[in-house]
Amino acid sequence: MALQTVFLLLLVVLAIGTVQGWDGNIAYDFSHEFEGSRYFISRYPEPFDLAKMNRRCKAYGGYLVQIDSFIEFRYLKFEANRRADPSLVYTGITDLGSEGRFYNYNDKKPAAYLTWKRGQPDNWAGKEHCVHITRWGFNDIGCDGNGRYMCEVKV
Repeated sequence: MALQTVFLLLLVVLAIGTVQGWDGNIAYDFSHEFEGSRYFISRYPEPFDLAKMNRRCKAYGGYLVQIDSFIEFRYLKFEANRRADPSLVYTGITDLGSEGRFYNYNDKKPAAYLTWKRGQPDNWAGKEHCVHITRWGFNDIGCDGNGRYMCEVKV
């Protein structure tokens, strides 16, 4: 009976999601296909670096998440809430070098969808050039903080 229980638990874990490794920071595949993409979130917070995190995503065939619609935002916010404090999850959206004009770091195209938390973006102290997800919308934040990051892989 115990062996059957272990086997069933293993099947449940596999059905919920798989675990993939990226340079020692484990990422969970938390989505089934959604609008032509799968999404991954880093397991542990670490010092954020757009170029480094995007390289990690590219090594897995993707890029730092680009949010293209309200539906995608709601889905990702829901998943981030289930797996992490969403206020610590960085996206691939930035305005580095173009204050106030937000674009996707990976392809340098203008961000397609931005729904800001009230009072944002504010570029506090002139140092907030990255974007993270909050429960209330996007917030601009310094690119030098600690956090988790989300990758998107087209399927």
